[in-house]
Amino acid sequence: MKKPILFLFLLITLASVFAHFWNYENLFGFTLDAPIHLTAAKEMVDSGKLSLVGSSVTTKEVFGRMIFTGPFHYYVLATLGIVSHWNVVFISGFYTSLWLIAFIILFFWLNKKFGGVIAILIYTLLSFYPLFIQISKQITNPQFIPLFGTLFLISLVERKKSIHYFLAGIFWGLGLNVHYATVLWVFVALFFVVSEISHKKFHLGHWLILVLGIILAEIPLIIFEFRHNFYNINTIIFHFRYGNFSQGYTFNVWYYYVLPFLAPAAFLAGKLLHQIRKARMYIVVVIFLSALSFYFMSLAFGFQNQKISHYPGWSIATQKEVAYIIIKDNEKDFEVAETISSDTQATDVRWWLKEVGVGVMAVDQYKNAPVLYLVTTPERPPETETVWEVSSLRPFNIEFKKDIGGGLYLYKLVRK
Repeated sequence: MKKPILFLFLLITLASVFAHFWNYENLFGFTLDAPIHLTAAKEMVDSGKLSLVGSSVTTKEVFGRMIFTGPFHYYVLATLGIVSHWNVVFISGFYTSLWLIAFIILFFWLNKKFGGVIAILIYTLLSFYPLFIQISKQITNPQFIPLFGTLFLISLVERKKSIHYFLAGIFWGLGLNVHYATVLWVFVALFFVVSEISHKKFHLGHWLILVLGIILAEIPLIIFEFRHNFYNINTIIFHFRYGNFSQGYTFNVWYYYVLPFLAPAAFLAGKLLHQIRKARMYIVVVIFLSALSFYFMSLAFGFQNQKISHYPGWSIATQKEVAYIIIKDNEKDFEVAETISSDTQATDVRWWLKEVGVGVMAVDQYKNAPVLYLVTTPERPPETETVWEVSSLRPFNIEFKKDIGGGLYLYKLVRK
């Protein structure tokens, strides 16, 4: 690698690390899936029993039937939790680093395939794309997709021996383990199958080895299927028979379906740039991509990168403050709720309370709770709130209302 390219790589990498981790504790989102998955992983550790499945895909529920992901995400969370004593900032930082590692691997591979200039351009665009920076600051299972997708693609492109097909299968299996969207890699695999057939290089045995890799990566989930009458397979069939887009199947989180094609898109972009490098338009494209890179960098170091994936003001510090107020109030039986996001059962506050050994009533016990602590905004006062977690307490008295900053209030509601 030429020294100027290496220097640019190091400079961009340092800048990218800063952009991803600047003011991290206040900007990363610890809500919704993160505390749910962490709680499940901690319960697995406390029980001493490895789970054979991961989280249920609640957004794909059809008539009460949900698809389960594999347990790899939980295994990683459990390991990180033990190592860090369940430090959520450390754990989230690890997940953010997965993106950086994926892009660094892509850079070195693209540099080898297409040269330093092309690799630097693509690396910079990926490293500072605002959406990627924002969504990287979460503890969620899709964070593995860019890394596994990169390793899956490299294994297939560089395939020369059986081990490459096996590794492609392992990475694909791990991808399927963490998120169902990686089933879309079937189109990538089909491209290589067709290419091998057209060049008369197809060997069925190689692709059976790839399937073996997938099976090995999915062994815990396969064991679960055998033990539970093929629950996931039957649920998928059930969804095809009775499901529709109004029942669970939505594309609100659209980037889940983009992430599987991140590495293939980067490779195709590099290949296209390499093919036109001797054409007049090449320099124009390079200038345009360089300008776009600087634009992304300006966003990464500006206001754009201060956007958060949760309600403004609902930081870890605020969550801990709410938990402290509840603990100090010393109620024996109570529920917690939020109406600042779709996390109405306040899984984040539940996490902080359980961390110090304070029990909260189960999420199906709102109708029996004598007390409810509610985090909300002035636009959604408890008197007019309609969500079940609040309405099930009626009639109630408001014992106190505390301003917790950021336009948020903590109410204590007591059943009459």
